[in-house]
Formats: sequence, C-alpha cells, structure tokens
Amino acid sequence: MIFYYLLIAIGVIITLFAIYNLFSISKIEKNMDNYLFIVTSSKGYFIGATLFSLAILLVITYQVFNYVFDIRIFSIIFFFASLFLLSLSHLIYYLIAKKKLNDYKDFFKEFDIDLKNNCQKIMLKHIYDKEKDLKKVKEIFKINKKLCKKS
Repeated sequence: MIFYYLLIAIGVIITLFAIYNLFSISKIEKNMDNYLFIVTSSKGYFIGATLFSLAILLVITYQVFNYVFDIRIFSIIFFFASLFLLSLSHLIYYLIAKKKLNDYKDFFKEFDIDLKNNCQKIMLKHIYDKEKDLKKVKEIFKINKKLCKKS
C-alpha cells in the first residue's frame, strides 16, 4: 500500500512541476538561455513525448476500467495523468517561447552561426554554459566553430 501512496506523492510533485512550467510561460524573456532553448530543442520531441504519455495514460485507463475504483487505481491513473500534464506543459512552453522569440535568427547573426548545423548550436550552448559573458562567448565560438563540419 505504501507503493501507491508513494506513486501519488510523485504524481503530486510532477503535477507541481507542470503547473510551474505553465506559470513560467508569462515570464519568458529575450535572453541567451531562452534563445538557445529554442534553437537546440526540437518540436518533434515535445510532440512525441506528449503523444506517448497520452497513449500510456489511455492504455492504463482502459486496462483498469473493469476494476473497482480504489486508491490503487487512482494512484496509477493519477501518476500517468501527471506525466501527460508535464509533457503537455513542456510542449506549450516550447511553442509559446518560439512564438515570443521569433527573432532568434536575427539574434544569432552576430555569432555567425549556421542554425542548420547541430554541432555549432550545441557548441555555442556548451560555451555559454561555461562562460556567461557574451563577448567572450562570441570570441571562443568564432575560434572553435571551424571544428564543426558542414552539415
């Protein structure tokens, strides 16, 4: 029985993370972190995660449909519903951030980056994670970008 209560507790924590994601949408700013998030993330990943979690939720709900609704059934359904809510909140955050930050191509022109080259995008993100000063990031990136082959 402890397992089911633990599942509910984990579901509550996941749901709180999803709610936090939805509230943080209103605070999306035009900064390097968010621009890198847009450039390095893939919409297909978020859509796939959302559809996968929805499919799992539907299968689990259908499987337990014939049983008496008790704490065990509730904990399992609630856990998978919270996973679906979390993946949906990530998808919504990504789509709204991409809409708000639609000038990302102009922002990255000063870095002279090929946005179709995944190596350059990941390198820029890695450099920025280590060094937050944009001038230094530009210098380091311009020196090292030749290490990425054309894609």
